[in-house]
Amino acid sequence: MARIVKTKKKRRSFQLQNFAAMLFLFSGMLYLASSLFLRSYNNRLSTQKQSIENQIAAIEIQNKATEVEIAKLSSADRIDEVAASNGLTVNQENISMITDGSAANGD
Repeated sequence: MARIVKTKKKRRSFQLQNFAAMLFLFSGMLYLASSLFLRSYNNRLSTQKQSIENQIAAIEIQNKATEVEIAKLSSADRIDEVAASNGLTVNQENISMITDGSAANGD
């Protein structure tokens, strides 16, 4: 009977050792799979970030060019040129200045 008890303990210990080894291997494979997945996901996010930054830079350049064009189109000299090319003239006698009066009082 004493031998039966010893062999049962050895079997349980052996089964526990197998379970621990399988658990270790399984966790190692999960670690490798997750690290590979996260690395590829990180690379994909990095390329998306660079693409978006390039798009933002291109749009900022377009915005600056549009601001310059707006400044050119809304200048008084350009308006005078367009009016002169269409035969319009500025008559200084017909121009009247309206002030709100606060600047005239000096207050």
